[in-house]
Amino acid sequence: MSAILLCSAPGEKYTDHITRCQGKFKLIFPMFFETILRIFNLDKKHWNIKFVNESFLKMILFHDLGKLTKKWQNNIGTNRKLPAHSTIGAAYLWNILPDGIKEPISFAVAIHHTDKGLLGDNIEKPDVQAILDNVIDHNGNINWHDEVTNLIDYFPKGALKINVGLLKDMAKGLRVWAKGCGLLEQHKRRLQASLTHHILKLCDISAATERKEYKKQNEQDCYGGWLMVKNIKNYVEAISERVK
Repeated sequence: MSAILLCSAPGEKYTDHITRCQGKFKLIFPMFFETILRIFNLDKKHWNIKFVNESFLKMILFHDLGKLTKKWQNNIGTNRKLPAHSTIGAAYLWNILPDGIKEPISFAVAIHHTDKGLLGDNIEKPDVQAILDNVIDHNGNINWHDEVTNLIDYFPKGALKINVGLLKDMAKGLRVWAKGCGLLEQHKRRLQASLTHHILKLCDISAATERKEYKKQNEQDCYGGWLMVKNIKNYVEAISERVK
């Protein structure tokens, strides 16, 4: 199998989806930049603005790393259950980003499929989840698809360091970050996570709107996920028109 055939969804190349997400990010991020500085309490005089942009861009580029496991690629497009993937990208970002920004970004990536009921295990026990989903090898490392090293710019070498220990450390760190502080600080951190998650979902869903799974099949779809996707698509398209 050529690396170009690694999928993000049935009939969609992994690289195509990430490239589309990156394009959406370039449109969306400037709309939220001042809000990020305020919610994260970042001082323009002391923070490298380019670094903030690059940190959020890394979230977009690597949020779906877990789809590159051998198990996920083998199961996509079949009737077999797909293993959870979001915590693997979250763990990579947890490992490379500094304190203060890695927490909300990792949290957002870990829960970016909460609409599919995956919140509990993703936050509480991602290490156990990975073991049960059989995406771990006998050494406790992620069992990546053989072709990932051919994904230049899409698969960072640091991802090879992801293992059950890192997943467990991330879960513990996120629990401490979310709860190990006063009520006012908790509220601020929830705002950070919500804002970060919102940006990720706007990029991810608007980039995926050409997939067949997001097409309206009948009228009852208007009362489910289809309507949410339609609203996000319209919102991002409105931003695109505004910046022209």
